[in-house]
Amino acid sequence: MEDERKLLETKQVKAAFAGDENLPTHYVNIVNVRSTPEEFFLTLGTAIPPEITDSKQLEGIENINAHALFRCAVSRSVMKQLIDLMTTLYNNQTKQIELLEAFQRKDEEHVDNSGRPSES
Repeated sequence: MEDERKLLETKQVKAAFAGDENLPTHYVNIVNVRSTPEEFFLTLGTAIPPEITDSKQLEGIENINAHALFRCAVSRSVMKQLIDLMTTLYNNQTKQIELLEAFQRKDEEHVDNSGRPSES
């Protein structure tokens, strides 16, 4: 009985998304975050730059309107998990990009100016 109670108190069950295959994907290039002592409010949106045909038009632009796509409230504990996860993913992605760029540079060193692989 004691063992069962201990198991119930310590067991953590992970949540897994199901049925998200039809969830739309939106491009986000602007984020606003506000916080209270207990949660964070995230607003995700898209800002499309205006068409500018000459530099004088640029001088008159003070801001660009963004279309808000989604807002959510996130608890402190979930925000900490999100920050940790995103940091890990960002660092892994950066390493992959650096490895790919190094591979491409090395590959370019083996190609002579004529565009043909060198005979080394």
